Amino acid sequence: MNNFRDIEKELDSLLPNTSPAVVGLGNLDRADDGFGIELVGRLKKSFPDIIFSELEKAVEGIVYDFLEFQFDLLIFADAVHFKGIPGELKIFNSKDIDRFVSPLSTHKVPLSLLMGLIQEHKKSSYLLGVQPASIEFRGNMTPEVSSSIDFLERYFKKFFRENLS
Repeated sequence: MNNFRDIEKELDSLLPNTSPAVVGLGNLDRADDGFGIELVGRLKKSFPDIIFSELEKAVEGIVYDFLEFQFDLLIFADAVHFKGIPGELKIFNSKDIDRFVSPLSTHKVPLSLLMGLIQEHKKSSYLLGVQPASIEFRGNMTPEVSSSIDFLERYFKKFFRENLS
């Protein structure tokens, strides 16, 4: 069972009247932890100016670039263990982040710090997380997480095509 309809409604309420960018986080060598990287990899070809990956540049560098440009909403996409059903999607704001994302994560700079910096600049950020089923080293991405990526790819492509000027 997925929660795609709920996430679609939540994204529909967050995205209108914004200039969003999406940043993919994760590790392709650890099964479902590659969620964010895989998602932005699919979107980057169509929208290279608003889709970013930590494989291209350190996340903190992407955030600093974001603060200088016309964007006003940054969505981080990453696998997050929030005790949900594998493949379940959840949107976290900066207040939620400390409860679900360990400050001892694989990111060099904690996401909570980066989201706080974005907020100080009067811009918004959210973490779009997926509940991983497996983060096994050299494991394959699970069907549940692949299905969530498929849904988000369709959603973002439709949104960006309809809303980019």
